[in-house]
Amino acid sequence: MSAVPATLERLLKSPQLPSVPSVALRLLDLTRDPDSGTKDIVNTIKGDPALAARILKSANSSYFSFRAEVRTLEQAVPLIGRTAITSLALSFSLSQDAMTDGPLALHYQRYWLQSIVQASAAETLAKFGRKGLGSELFMTGLLIDLGRLALLRVLKSDYLVVLNEAEETGQPLYEVELQRLGADHGVAGAAIMTTWKLPEVLVQAALLHHADPDRIPDDPNVAELVQAMMITATVGEYFCGQSQGTQLQRLRDLTRRFLQFDEKKLHDYLAETEVRIKQAADLLSTNTDDLPAATELMAQAAEQIAELTVRQAAEHQDAAIQHQQIAEQNQKLREQVLRDALTGLYNRRYFDETLTNEVQRAARRGSPIAAIFVDADYFKRLNDNYGHKFGDAVLIRIAEVLQRTVRTADVAARYGGEEFVVLAPDTTESRLRTLCERIRSAIEVEDIRCNGQRVPVTISVGGATTIPRREDEHVATRLLEAADAAMYESKRRGRNCVTVHSMATELERSLSQRIGQFRFSHWLAERNLVEGSVMHELVQKARPQTKHIGELACQRGWLTLAHVQTILADQETSRERFGAVAHRMGLLNEVQIAALLAEQTEDQVQLAKLLVQAGLMNSGEITTLRECFDRDCQECLQTFSMVDAPAV
Repeated sequence: MSAVPATLERLLKSPQLPSVPSVALRLLDLTRDPDSGTKDIVNTIKGDPALAARILKSANSSYFSFRAEVRTLEQAVPLIGRTAITSLALSFSLSQDAMTDGPLALHYQRYWLQSIVQASAAETLAKFGRKGLGSELFMTGLLIDLGRLALLRVLKSDYLVVLNEAEETGQPLYEVELQRLGADHGVAGAAIMTTWKLPEVLVQAALLHHADPDRIPDDPNVAELVQAMMITATVGEYFCGQSQGTQLQRLRDLTRRFLQFDEKKLHDYLAETEVRIKQAADLLSTNTDDLPAATELMAQAAEQIAELTVRQAAEHQDAAIQHQQIAEQNQKLREQVLRDALTGLYNRRYFDETLTNEVQRAARRGSPIAAIFVDADYFKRLNDNYGHKFGDAVLIRIAEVLQRTVRTADVAARYGGEEFVVLAPDTTESRLRTLCERIRSAIEVEDIRCNGQRVPVTISVGGATTIPRREDEHVATRLLEAADAAMYESKRRGRNCVTVHSMATELERSLSQRIGQFRFSHWLAERNLVEGSVMHELVQKARPQTKHIGELACQRGWLTLAHVQTILADQETSRERFGAVAHRMGLLNEVQIAALLAEQTEDQVQLAKLLVQAGLMNSGEITTLRECFDRDCQECLQTFSMVDAPAV
């Protein structure tokens, strides 16, 4: 028996093979049946209460953005559409199959994240040349790597060898699969989809998504979907793989050949795909923190393309000259994409994209985020009195001060002219005020000279902080506007001063002040046991696995499941955060909520291990300190009367 049937036989006979739920298969049949109606779809979904609940929740999410609240499946089905409903059912099923622990957990997560990227990229194609196919494209993009999931579940350690070899050598995964297993994940996925009795056009798309573009079938309906999946798979490798340069070149060739894209349209497509990925990931509760931003990918691709061109040019006599030219062009591209030419800080384009990503991250975690505007005082007067060259020198010095003053996790950028901006994640109002004042005072004492004479230079600083909500699409814009307004208020107050605005509610502001009492990192830093900047870096590595605040409250015995359900029901209409609703209902007090938020955002056990690994403390010291910290937390909680939870 040859290697191909042996591999497929092992897969198809395995009890661990991924299986599509019967309700999803029924929805697929109804989608293809022209005589079926909305009532048939609704009744099928109602047969799976968990699926029905998730579809209703999805219908009211930012992913679909319907203007009115969707309350019933009878409303949801025609609004979302048959194919999209089926795609959701398959998505929820596959996401559960991808949730696992153990040595292969990271590879399951990578598979699922790439599947979401491919589904989002496929759906976005509907706006860029594949009109009317959005939901069908999403479902196909989600399924084309099904073979990877099957190989992970059935072959386990044998497949891990293949994955490691592909990662270490940079060779395409499907090529290593063919060499080691005799079949790639496209063949495996097509075989499984055939057993599921999925349409032949979907099977062909899975089979050929990594194929040579010249191998596309003659059937125009099949060809259109296969072309789309070739583009989609390449976008998946571009965002999630290693060879960004190679994938960008292939993406250029495919989109030019099949869709007549120019460079601008390709960039627009990738930018819109990136936005859709974030929305789909939120809908499917998937973490995209490790997914690179579009600007970062472009820089990596440019660098890899340059390196590839250099290697090819080395075969010619003028290799040295071409190497220099390519290196210069690549450096210019990187500077254009990421850096301001004068100051070396990040530019506005990079800052805006980072702001969007960090605001989304803060919304998922329920953590504060701040922005700071810095503007050089009387800059026109400096230019007029000392010349533009000196003005440039002042901007460079301000940039240098910002770079050494802000924290490692902060992002400083030149926003335009004499205006600079800083993005400061995990920054409360009090910390923001401290950071702003540190920047202002550092500039005030900076020794800036012209012709040997010191020239006083000051800045006006404005900061704003907020705790974003998931459904607030404009919070990034409002945060910048608030910081900008605070900076102009500093100007009006006489310059060389700091103004800070908080966009948080009174409860959020109170919680941000209390939460430090229940964070081990804050407790240690407050006692000067660990230097603040070092602690900040360690905290970024000590993020716990995301747990809902309601789950944590139940574990502590502060809420019952009935309380949680009541709060969640209120959230459907109020759109408030869980803690805010619980506080309004009198089910949790501020101190309890602060303790829960601290537990949600910081893993004390992991932080303790990191402190020992860094050589900052030994295990005996850290054990004693944690006991003292726990005692302080309990005393703080006991100081406030526990809320008597009413019967629900």
